Amino acid sequence: MDFLSTLSRREFLWRSGAVTASLAVAGLPRVVSAQAKPATVTTQFNWIKTIDFAGFYIADSKGYYAQEGVKPQFLAGGPNLQGVEPIVAGGSADIGITTLLTSIVDGVAQGSDFVVFATVFQTSPLVLVSKADNPARSARDLVGKKIGGPQGRQREIDAVFTINNLPKSYTFVPVGFGPEPLAKGDVDVLSAYATDVPLKLARQGIQTVQTSYKDLGLPTYSNALFCTRKYAEKNREALIGYLRATIKGWEMNARDPKLGARLTVEDYGANLGLKFDEELQKNEVQIPLTQSELTKQKGLLWVDRDYIAGPIYTGLRAIGRTNLPPVEKFVDTSLLAEAYGGKTSLLS
Repeated sequence: MDFLSTLSRREFLWRSGAVTASLAVAGLPRVVSAQAKPATVTTQFNWIKTIDFAGFYIADSKGYYAQEGVKPQFLAGGPNLQGVEPIVAGGSADIGITTLLTSIVDGVAQGSDFVVFATVFQTSPLVLVSKADNPARSARDLVGKKIGGPQGRQREIDAVFTINNLPKSYTFVPVGFGPEPLAKGDVDVLSAYATDVPLKLARQGIQTVQTSYKDLGLPTYSNALFCTRKYAEKNREALIGYLRATIKGWEMNARDPKLGARLTVEDYGANLGLKFDEELQKNEVQIPLTQSELTKQKGLLWVDRDYIAGPIYTGLRAIGRTNLPPVEKFVDTSLLAEAYGGKTSLLS
């Protein structure tokens, strides 16, 4: 049997990438020697391998990581994962994807030496969902409502009332992650993800209204990428290559949403029983959330220190956070700057 036929496409790509890898710093490729061993970079996802991570799958399957001399490993998260941060801090993963920036801020405030260097979502997919015939479009509309959400979500809901100078006059109903409480009328409003509950309810014929926490005065980055400072300092070249490949993956996902959906269903999440049409629909909802005025100016995955120090920290203070670390202590944009090399897009 021919040697190449015994290799998976992905394995062939990263092996050949070790020979022909390039780092397009200032647009100039750097060839890695044939003897160079790919740098294994392990990423801990914050959820199971759904469409949420489409850009990573594309970067892997297209060989973008291999071209950078990086061999990625993706660790699935899930509902039983007790936080991504301890896994990264303990060294079981090199890079973590955190659901909300709040947990990183809390960790740094408590002494963890984390570095945030990119973010997938410019706007969090977390929204408040209500039925179209009883909509909650503003903070004032929440007054007197029964609001459902996972235990612990009260702090964000309380913050919405605080920021908008409203009395905390609502009833919190602890629920899981499904759409049933809103569908059955057990709650008036459900804290959920725009890529999940509204789509499920629409398939049941229930029309909804979604109001983002950002529109209610509580913005945050979501699916931020972070590592320990020690890892960033010791593996800067590999981290920049990883970041460059990941950027390309998310750029390609925006160009071809079907590709990410297919890879999710047929490969990376093949054991989850996912449906192509549903993952594609989720992808089409999440792609705009990866984009903003900032990404138009600088490119995907960018983070803005001033935005964190301003609107995001204002929201965190409303939640009750008082020990907020200086943003420059834990946000490093130099990796993105070097990955982009003065460009705003890395795909030709």
